[in-house]
Amino acid sequence: MTLRQYLAIMLIATVLCWAAWWIVVMNIDPFQDTGVGFGFFYLSLFFALLGTISLLAFLVRHLLNRDYLIMYRQVQKSFRDSLIISSALTLLMYLQGKQYLNWWNMMMFFAIIFLILSFFWSTKNSKQNFIQ
Repeated sequence: MTLRQYLAIMLIATVLCWAAWWIVVMNIDPFQDTGVGFGFFYLSLFFALLGTISLLAFLVRHLLNRDYLIMYRQVQKSFRDSLIISSALTLLMYLQGKQYLNWWNMMMFFAIIFLILSFFWSTKNSKQNFIQ
């Protein structure tokens, strides 16, 4: 699969996920829902955020990274980072919906996400030094 095909498929899938999320928002009554509607809401939101953040992260990496790293590495890193960020955002929205979210556990949550992303970003240099 070429980069152009990947970006086109990801863009189409992201637009479809945003459309699915909008359909869920417009058609599901949260006061009469048994839980399936909320599941569809969070699932479609997760996939829509995943695609959007992945495309934006790839664009930023491609424009700012002048090393011209192999493109599939940029796609892989962008997708991994967007998976973590979209999972975090969706989980935060779920916690807020259940009214479990307050300022101190949100700060702990952001600290954990920051540590996970820092770990992935820092292992880049250690792997390169280990191979050489």
